[in-house]
Amino acid sequence: MNTQDTYPSAVKLSEETIKFLSNYEVAPTPINFSVIYYYLSKKDEKMNLLLDEYISWNGSLDAVFIESIFLEFFSNSEDVEKVFFTPFENTLTSTIEQLERQAINGEQITKNFKKADRVLANSDQANSLKPLVNFINSTLIDSQQQHSELACELEKTYKQVNQLKSQLKASREEAMRDSLTGLYNRRGCEEKLKDLTLESTHSSVSIDIDHFKKFNDDFGHTIGDKVIQRVATTIEEHISADDFAVRFGGEEFMVVLANKTKEEARNIAEKIRIAITNLKLKKKNSNTYLPSISISAGIAEYQEYQNWKSVFELADSALYQAKHAGRNCCVVL
Repeated sequence: MNTQDTYPSAVKLSEETIKFLSNYEVAPTPINFSVIYYYLSKKDEKMNLLLDEYISWNGSLDAVFIESIFLEFFSNSEDVEKVFFTPFENTLTSTIEQLERQAINGEQITKNFKKADRVLANSDQANSLKPLVNFINSTLIDSQQQHSELACELEKTYKQVNQLKSQLKASREEAMRDSLTGLYNRRGCEEKLKDLTLESTHSSVSIDIDHFKKFNDDFGHTIGDKVIQRVATTIEEHISADDFAVRFGGEEFMVVLANKTKEEARNIAEKIRIAITNLKLKKKNSNTYLPSISISAGIAEYQEYQNWKSVFELADSALYQAKHAGRNCCVVL
C-alpha cells in the first residue's frame, strides 16, 4: 500500500480480495484480507512469487500459509506501520473528511434552493413569471431528490469506509499478537514499550520453559504447542492490566511489569513458576498425564541510564544463571 492509492481503487481491490478469498474458501479475517489485498495490489514481487508458487503447487490456499506470509512480510517488519497501515488509514481518513464536506455543502445548497423557492412563490409578479416559477420549482424538486439520493449514497459509503477502518484497526492489533498464544509479539512489545513512562520504575522477567525440546521430541509439536499455550495463559493470569507478556519465539517469553521493582517482579515470577509447576496436562487420546512442566526466570529492573534492549539482555543473563542453577527457579540481577 502506498500513498497513491485512491478510495475507488481501494474499494475495487477490497472487492477483488473478498472474491479471491471466497474462491479459495478462506475466511476474510483481518490478516487474510490484508495479505491478499497487498498481493492483488502487486506491490511486493517476492511475496507474490511465494503465493503464486504455493497456489501452483497445491492448487489451493489456506489461512496457515497466509499467516506465515503475514508474519514474514508484515508483522516483524520495522516498516510495516509506514508501508502498510498508516498510508491505508490516511487514505480512509481523507475519504471520510471529503464525504463530510460534500454532505455539508449539499445541505447548504438545499437550504438556498428552498429560500429561492419561497421568494419566487411570494413574488407580486408570480403570475407573469408562472412558467419560470414552475420550471425552477421543478428543477428544485429534481435537485433536492438528487441530493437526497446522493446523501443516501454518501451515508452508505461512509459506513463502508468506517467498516474498512475498523478492519484496519483489527489488522493492526492482530499484527501485534502472536498467533499461537495471543500474547504480544516482538513488534507488539515495541509498541507497548512506547506507552511506559521511563521516569517510573519498571521490571522485566525473561521466562523459558525447561527441557521443552523433550516435549516436542516425545509427544510431538501439537502437544508442544498446547504446553506453550497453557504456560502463556498462566503468565497472563498472574500479571495486572498495566503489565504485558510477550512471546519472543519458541518457548521464550518476556514479561514487562509496569511500576514494579525487581523485588516485586520476583514475587510475581515466583507465583507464575509455582502455578506452572502445578499444571496437570492430560493427553486426550490416552487419558494419561504429561510430565510436569517447569520454567526458569530471570529478572531485571529498568534503570535511567539503560534502554529496554539492555534491560532485556540483563534479564536474559539472569535467566541463563537460573538454568545453570538447576532450572525451575528465579534469579534477580
